[in-house]
Amino acid sequence: MGTHSKDIRFGLMVDGSFVQRWQAETVKLLIGNGIKLSLVIMNDDSRPEHVSFFEKISRYPYRRVVFRVWNRFLFKPECKTATKLDIPGDTPVMYCKPIIKGISTYFSEEDIEKIKSHDLDFILRFGFDIVRGGILNSAKYGIWSYHHDDERVVRGGPPGFWEFMRGIPENGVILQQLTDSLDKGLIIRRMKFSTTMHSYKEHLNRLFFESETLPLQACNELITNGELNPQPSNSKAPIIHPPVNIQMLKYFWLCFWRRLKFHVNFLFRQEDWNIGYCMMPVERFINHKNKELIDIKWFKPKKSEYFADPFVITTKKDTYIFFEWYSNKKGKSDLAVARKSEDFGKYHLISDFPEHRSYPFVFENENAIYCVPEAYKTNKVSLYRFDEENLKLEFDCDLLEDVSFTDPTLYQKNGKWFLFVTPQENSHTHLLLYTADDIHGPYKAHPGNPVKVDCADSRPAGKILNINGMLVRPAQNSTEHYGQSIALNRIVQLTECQYKEEYLEEILPLTNTPYDKGIHTINGDDIVTVIDAKRFTLTWHGFFNQLKQKTRL
Repeated sequence: MGTHSKDIRFGLMVDGSFVQRWQAETVKLLIGNGIKLSLVIMNDDSRPEHVSFFEKISRYPYRRVVFRVWNRFLFKPECKTATKLDIPGDTPVMYCKPIIKGISTYFSEEDIEKIKSHDLDFILRFGFDIVRGGILNSAKYGIWSYHHDDERVVRGGPPGFWEFMRGIPENGVILQQLTDSLDKGLIIRRMKFSTTMHSYKEHLNRLFFESETLPLQACNELITNGELNPQPSNSKAPIIHPPVNIQMLKYFWLCFWRRLKFHVNFLFRQEDWNIGYCMMPVERFINHKNKELIDIKWFKPKKSEYFADPFVITTKKDTYIFFEWYSNKKGKSDLAVARKSEDFGKYHLISDFPEHRSYPFVFENENAIYCVPEAYKTNKVSLYRFDEENLKLEFDCDLLEDVSFTDPTLYQKNGKWFLFVTPQENSHTHLLLYTADDIHGPYKAHPGNPVKVDCADSRPAGKILNINGMLVRPAQNSTEHYGQSIALNRIVQLTECQYKEEYLEEILPLTNTPYDKGIHTINGDDIVTVIDAKRFTLTWHGFFNQLKQKTRL
């Protein structure tokens, strides 16, 4: 679609000076990052109401009266709070009287020409309902609109409602360039979140608030690549309408039952992770057709503890398995190591930090062993050296500060260092990338951040591997629950300006072990492969830790 300068101009379609909170924050995010608001198109629909009171009564959709009353008067998610739109003082405001034909909204040729004269790159639609006709071509990259569902699964609305009602484990969100087809435009960006089954309100807040970055991401793509490459939707999903009364009764029951089940499970069903290993190269393990036949040996934590997040490194002295050592009694994790020379039978603590530590990403560089553990509670990403003699970590430097990130994963390519992380508040969905010329930094944010938003394969699940001649990034699939499985993604592009990966395959929990309810880390080298896996259990220490979390909420 051609090259593009760094100055991007956009228009905004709204029904009035007040919009929903998430919409106001989306606009604020664009303006705050240098995207210029050049025109506000305000709905001037002042048509007189000709329908009589008796006609209104006769036409009222009584079979949806419960939904209408609930949605208008009772359901108050924070994302939909009416918020004054903050329009820069020099921004022109244009009032347009729409032409209504059935359910569609059209613009006059005169208004279309006036809008075109502002030379807009795109128009963000937050009003005017279903727009069609010549207005769709009034900006260089068209009119952009949200659809808070995966259009391949759900078309229509309400947003996120039918995923909740039908127990669909994931909820897509798209930013699309509108065409004349309803919820079937040109797809600019996609996100995918797990469905919050115990609260539709929480689910909707998450969908709206976390999708605020989509237009800015598309603008960054324009700035970096000079073009957009929207893909047509081939959806054949039927259009779904708001729920009828009996469906709303089912909704109220589901809200009660799922909420109760969620709290009971939280208190009495605790995750119990453990580490398994096999003396097999990691590439052979991944390629193995029937992993159930592999001889997996398991670590032996105490009942009140669990082990997770294993990493492997082999040096001239030994082969080490680094891992997270969690104590239910302490309510926190430390880092530990086991050695092949001791048959991986002894567990040595290598840290004693006051804060939580996990995910001990370990690697070798210039004859030194480094470790970058997860330490989100410190608001830093820190680099340590590993002392093989004393089995201790020694602080080297901070790679990033004033950030709360999980699962930092480094990779070096062509002299550049790439640091993959996920923000703590979006740890299961948002993948961020930072780059540096030196291992010690400084690290700068990738222009495409977040480079991926997907509950099924964003969060790192181990080091980047070379499998069958491909660069493969393991990622955690937490669609239905934490540690559901591991997704393997082939890295297609990895530069300071571009990132692209493609899904390859899934590693499922091993059903022939006691730990068959989840898996979320895989690592290895030419000698040994390590995984972690989970089951569910109940301990008094675990129960009281969960109860403390509940009482703090």
